[in-house]
Amino acid sequence: MSKKAIRIEILPRALLVVHGFCLYLGQYFTNSPPLLTDNAILFGLGTFLMITGFSLWIWVGKHIKRALITKDLITSGPYKYVRHPMYVALYIALFGAGFLFFSWVWVVIMVIFIPIWYLDCRIEEKQMFELHGEEYQDYKRRVGMFLPKHFFVFTKRKPVLKEKTR
Repeated sequence: MSKKAIRIEILPRALLVVHGFCLYLGQYFTNSPPLLTDNAILFGLGTFLMITGFSLWIWVGKHIKRALITKDLITSGPYKYVRHPMYVALYIALFGAGFLFFSWVWVVIMVIFIPIWYLDCRIEEKQMFELHGEEYQDYKRRVGMFLPKHFFVFTKRKPVLKEKTR
């Protein structure tokens, strides 16, 4: 198996397994039973995030089926807003689980894995460029990696020009 195939096919799956194992070990070694939190705010937030994450994951699944068959670049549905909606959905759901079970170790592990998943996405984007070329570059310019591009853009006010008085 080539290095390219290992990076593209095996690395994301291995990262998912390692990430899940770290989350399990983090919960196991904190000596706290994985029970639902008694805090109503954390319970509500965790439930909301888990439902949101799983709903987004289902939405992504409906749109990604076509690409698995045709190898076309998907730019509709959740891919209209972010380039990696499956990772976003996974993280939203897993953060929700961390709040729901009130495990600070869970949240710390999630934060530690953010740069690892980012690097994995960069590898995936190289593959997408090789498959789709300039079409993917254009898509990349228009759509944010994990957050919509317009998420951070604030409308700029045009300067008001004062008329010169004579």
